Amino acid sequence: MKKLNLIIGILLLTTSFSFGQKYELDKKTVSGVFDVKGKTKSEIFSSINKWISLNYNSAQNVVQLNDSEAGNIIVKGQNDAVYKEVLLLIYPKRKLSIPEYASIKLRHTIEINVRDNKFRIIYSLTSPAPYIGIDQYGSIEKKHKLIFSMIDFSGLKDEQVKIYNEATKDGVLFMGKKKKGEMINYTKPIFEQFNKDLIADIKSTFLSIKETVNLIKKDDW
Repeated sequence: MKKLNLIIGILLLTTSFSFGQKYELDKKTVSGVFDVKGKTKSEIFSSINKWISLNYNSAQNVVQLNDSEAGNIIVKGQNDAVYKEVLLLIYPKRKLSIPEYASIKLRHTIEINVRDNKFRIIYSLTSPAPYIGIDQYGSIEKKHKLIFSMIDFSGLKDEQVKIYNEATKDGVLFMGKKKKGEMINYTKPIFEQFNKDLIADIKSTFLSIKETVNLIKKDDW
């Protein structure tokens, strides 16, 4: 229930924030320009640095560029992403000891360009993060690379789905031919939803940054 409430909360925030806001979607990039009237370049720059400090464990390690004169910031970090576990859809009545959602860590780059009264964010997913743990034969790394190949914010292509299905069709040894056919049919809708959730999460990050920039400074504390 907590997970569902979190997803609903993100979608509601993103919907209200997205009204009238334009975004550009590329393969693995979301970008947008945000107007903040009455804020100087220096004020915006300072507020965004505050947001970075509050939202990353070690801002010093993730910030790759912080040029106040030019108004440019580049942050490199990683985030968790989840997608629905297909086996639970194929075997809804079978008690499987696997979670409803599988997770993957993704590396990202956030470039922010600041001017008086406005700023631009370019958020790009760059690669799956290296897997930390036991990975016999590198199978988990290979799987994560395949999942990363299914991220396409401009629209998932049939060719991408075909390549993924071909690479994973023999991955579940106990599964019969009929069930493998079902699994293939689930691939596109699962990863289309995965892309939508990623976009919603990125937009909620944009909202968080803009809200920090828009905070009215109070001196009466």
